[in-house]
Amino acid sequence: TNENITISVSNYNGNIKTEVFDLIGNKLQISNETTISLRDYARGIYLLKVIYGDRVEEVKVIKQ
Repeated sequence: TNENITISVSNYNGNIKTEVFDLIGNKLQISNETTISLRDYARGIYLLKVIYGDRVEEVKVIKQ
């Protein structure tokens, strides 16, 4: 991505919480929105933790 990430979970309509971490584990951002911005972050790899219902998914994101 260059800037925004939109989160969509199939077959789920409840609240979604998103946390953004750098690769050494620092928590950079917490959001309850389905679109988050990485505009203010440097190029690199970030870990996106998406929490919904009783599930947690982790996705690596590359910021260009």
